[in-house]
Amino acid sequence: MSGTIIKKIIFLGTLLFISFISTGEQHMKNKQHREVILEYSLKVEERYHVGREVNVEFTLKNMTGQTLWVLTWYTPLEGIKGNIFRVTREGEEALYIGRMVKRANPSKKDYVCIGPGKSISATVDLSHGYDLSKPGEYRVEFNGRIHDMTVEEASLPRKMDMHKGMNLHGDAVTFKLIEP
Repeated sequence: MSGTIIKKIIFLGTLLFISFISTGEQHMKNKQHREVILEYSLKVEERYHVGREVNVEFTLKNMTGQTLWVLTWYTPLEGIKGNIFRVTREGEEALYIGRMVKRANPSKKDYVCIGPGKSISATVDLSHGYDLSKPGEYRVEFNGRIHDMTVEEASLPRKMDMHKGMNLHGDAVTFKLIEP
């Protein structure tokens, strides 16, 4: 066998090996990306009256086998302190009329502990943050972001430049707003 053929075989073998390694690494990244760590759900009544409370129950579930520490900022777990929901009325965006909070670094009390497979819930009045003055069919979904989460309680609190955020997934809910 000539030296040129051996060099070609070695070169093709190396390319095949590199391709195999890259494919395996990408598969692992995709698997980790698809793993659900936290999941949210929303619960509402079927009907509410204009001018009255519109309560939305938000539940955050730990889908892992580890205890998680989750920053409550910009989630219903701390109330409505920013435009945390996407609210539409018959396809049109409802105006956010609530507070906008500017923040310094969090303290440990800004985090909640959620045990493995456990969940935590909070109920907020949507009318405190959004213009719900018109009757119609409304659709609500959480904007779906956790700004910091860890499994290491000893690392808390963390400065904002150390936060490890993540997007959440969950389903939207609908309700009718009717005249009293």
